[in-house]
Amino acid sequence: MKVNILTKGFLSPTSRGWLHPLVKNKSKLSEMGIDLSFYFKNLEEVKFCDVVIVESRFVFKDWRENKSKIFDLLSGLKTKNNKVFYYDLGDSTYSWGLEALPYVDKLLKPFIFKDKNNYCVPLKGFTIITDYYYKKGIIDRYEPLPHKILPLTPNFLAQKDKHLLDKIQVGFNSAFADHGIKSNLWKYDYINRLTRKSFQTYSKMLNSTKAFEYINPESSRTQDLSCRFLSDGYSSGIDFHRKETAKILNKFISTKKIDRKDYFAEMRNSKVVVSPFGWGEINVPRDYEVALSGSILLKPDVSHMDTWPDIFNKETVVQYKWDLSNLLEMVEEVLNNYDDYLPFAIRLQDQYKHYSFGELGKERFCKYFINMLKN
Repeated sequence: MKVNILTKGFLSPTSRGWLHPLVKNKSKLSEMGIDLSFYFKNLEEVKFCDVVIVESRFVFKDWRENKSKIFDLLSGLKTKNNKVFYYDLGDSTYSWGLEALPYVDKLLKPFIFKDKNNYCVPLKGFTIITDYYYKKGIIDRYEPLPHKILPLTPNFLAQKDKHLLDKIQVGFNSAFADHGIKSNLWKYDYINRLTRKSFQTYSKMLNSTKAFEYINPESSRTQDLSCRFLSDGYSSGIDFHRKETAKILNKFISTKKIDRKDYFAEMRNSKVVVSPFGWGEINVPRDYEVALSGSILLKPDVSHMDTWPDIFNKETVVQYKWDLSNLLEMVEEVLNNYDDYLPFAIRLQDQYKHYSFGELGKERFCKYFINMLKN
């Protein structure tokens, strides 16, 4: 099976999380019958394959400036013999790419709604969390995302188009990228200079997470709590969610960002790490870093979300309410009964290892990717 991918390269955390395992496992996929090629331009040859995957970053600005250009691209890639997939790299369960559905065979996302009917409802503030705060009266207004390149208004499927919902399917999340302290994945400037060089060059820089990166959850920890994040630069609902989280936790700790080395040291020494929502429900890379660090992960309920691998669930994550009404209570509950909650950290790290570590992890990823292409 020949698979061609139109990409802008390693330009964001989500794009790196998506490309990392593909580049890293290119040879193994070849052994399993998948001929994978990456393109930075839509050349005539791109459509002559079994599957074309267009990542959302490739057409990012066009959603606001010229949507018809996207539809023409997707239509032009389609032949009698191939399939065209749109891969939405958005952080949240919501999708900016719903209008692409009539032109593609699949719309893939790392995170989707379990109840796909949510894609037929306009969400205030473009995310389910902002919509929740608005409808509950917690915020009385919402402001759009600050990025000028995104659409002015959210899109959603009309009832007459509900039959297209089956095209929305789960891709894979960032579990397979290297989230260790020595990872090159998050060095923006350095990586961007390599974006349009060969993937072979970049591949040599990609590391698999090493065994020593996993800190035993049962190791001695002298700090109770850690939570480092930014709260500015988000849409109003997420901005509110993060600032309210900071207000609650600032009674115990500082939530201000610190140097990456100090950040990892603090996390590895902490019993509990709180991870509020960001652009999406799963914080990339924080939630994976917590799994590496062996801390207990405390975050808002994500039971509405479908993803793969699904390592952030009620067995691995201590969850609190979206309105934050029980956040303080849950922090105190976990710290006061630490030994009872420690199994959450153990199970999270075990599940993370199961999917992401070693040759078996690579095997699981490749099989899933092939199944994603064929089914």
